[in-house]
Amino acid sequence: MGRFDYLDRNGKGGKKGGARKSAPADESRVGGTERLEAVYLRKETVRAVWRQVRVDGGESVSELVEDLLLAWLRERQRP
Repeated sequence: MGRFDYLDRNGKGGKKGGARKSAPADESRVGGTERLEAVYLRKETVRAVWRQVRVDGGESVSELVEDLLLAWLRERQRP
């Protein structure tokens, strides 16, 4: 799959309207001590992944992202 092949599947693409800004995530919203950091992704990418996770009946998108990032870090630490 190419980098943006998922955009061809739903027949949509490009920007619509103005971009909305959201406040960065902070500790007070999640009630934990772990610091969160905002990460910016294409909305179409997140929606495509969410649809596929829902179809597969798998883990949440957040867990999937964490697993992928941890695997990437481990791979980079190998000699």
